[in-house]
Amino acid sequence: MKCAIIGGGAAGFFSALTLAENNPSADVSILDSASKFLRKVKVSGGGRCNVTHRCFDPKELSQKYPGEKKS
Repeated sequence: MKCAIIGGGAAGFFSALTLAENNPSADVSILDSASKFLRKVKVSGGGRCNVTHRCFDPKELSQKYPGEKKS
């Protein structure tokens, strides 16, 4: 099976990896109009975007991220 994932960002890579893990014989390609994959992930930097964390207290959570510490 041949499959093309359109978009070389975090969601595209996650989709491609999931597809490949669940279908080992699949021929998976990732296509993106940008010259480099995952560039927006790098730009977001410092763990500030797409946060998944088990800490539900905003004050405590803000202490976990560089440059975002609040008293």
